[in-house]
Amino acid sequence: MAADELSIVSPELNPRVAVLLSTYNGEVWLGAQLDSLAAQEGVAIEVFVRDDGSTDGTLAVLAKYAQLWPALAAPVRGENLGPAASFVELLRGAPDDFDYYAFCDQDDVWLPDKLARATVRLRKQPEGGPVLYCSSVLCVDSELRPLGARGVDGDARFDHLLFENIAMGNTVVMNPPARMLICSRPPGSGMFMHDWWCALVVSALGTVLYDERPGVLYRQHQGNVIGATPSRLLETFDLLKRLWRDPRNFYPIHAQAAEFLRLYGDAIEPRQRRLTQALVASRRSLIARIRYAVSGEMIRTGLVWTIAGRLLVVADLY
Repeated sequence: MAADELSIVSPELNPRVAVLLSTYNGEVWLGAQLDSLAAQEGVAIEVFVRDDGSTDGTLAVLAKYAQLWPALAAPVRGENLGPAASFVELLRGAPDDFDYYAFCDQDDVWLPDKLARATVRLRKQPEGGPVLYCSSVLCVDSELRPLGARGVDGDARFDHLLFENIAMGNTVVMNPPARMLICSRPPGSGMFMHDWWCALVVSALGTVLYDERPGVLYRQHQGNVIGATPSRLLETFDLLKRLWRDPRNFYPIHAQAAEFLRLYGDAIEPRQRRLTQALVASRRSLIARIRYAVSGEMIRTGLVWTIAGRLLVVADLY
């Protein structure tokens, strides 16, 4: 659907979803994503944009769509914070009167029932508790040609999320208690990525839901901050390249765990606190790292990735 063919989502429809879109030099892909937001079925959406310091035509694309689509709010122009901090700013600044809140990347395409399926799953949970939904994705190339489905282990326990993320940000939808929980204690620089941080916090004090059915065409191109591929071989090769380029920030679970402990240590269960404290304390010495690596407390998907994680701990690259 072209920009001039956008249909206005009826405000009478429920549930109401605040779509939180962080943009940065995304003029090439942004129109297709906005078209797919306008095509969402069974929900009433409003789109809130924070531009993270774009220098291309991104703001012009947003202005063009905003003239035709009242559901798109005027973007907030901010300094360049990076995607993680930019999305947290969006979450904190969103209005309080929505039924759900969804993260949105600038370069993907959403399937028409993405938000409807997410909200159905979220509504089935008991009222009052923090709940976060995430799902698998369909990887596509820059021209939206299919590459294959990409899923992750759906183990949404805190014990797993402390060491490995299962929540791809472009699939995340949360209820108001989850948003309130995350925004009540804003993270500092120890947060690695917004999606992992939000899932970690909610897994400790609420519920994380994982949907094996994909709702997003996840566009892969050279500008991806963190990409994905359905091929385990290509994924391994990409991870090795990232490790080579920046070994100290490749797997920063220690800093994230320390930040989580600082902010939520007084609110979590004793077992969760002990698990987090053990990870934080493991960095005291080589002997402490070896002991922690062989303790069996690291939970990652598959034997190979578990061993890799333990080796990174021993090498003090975590």
